[in-house]
Amino acid sequence: MSKVSTELSARARNEVSRVLQALASSNQSQVAEQLGIDPSTLSRMKNDRKSNGLTELESCLVLLDILGFKTVLKKYRMISEEKLNALFVMSKAWMESKQTIDDLFQDDIEDFGMCFELGYKEKA
Repeated sequence: MSKVSTELSARARNEVSRVLQALASSNQSQVAEQLGIDPSTLSRMKNDRKSNGLTELESCLVLLDILGFKTVLKKYRMISEEKLNALFVMSKAWMESKQTIDDLFQDDIEDFGMCFELGYKEKA
């Protein structure tokens, strides 16, 4: 394998960093047990460099990167680019409809039955 092919992309380096941070903040013995391996094997996967200059962990993450995958926390949910763009357009339109800071909160005040101005308006 050429040296160029084993250099980690920026995304792969970020993935490695996130996974190593997650491992550092976890109980590695429990992680190893869940994988069905010894803790020393997990340590070697993280630290021992192979002939291509990468650890087993780095190689796995580079493979995922090459295939177009990325690692994310389980709690994260995917939103399509189209939906995100639509939310952005709607949010931008709503913000552009506001003229002053008062406009951001006046509806809330009216909903609570209060009838006063917030007082952020510039004095003429």
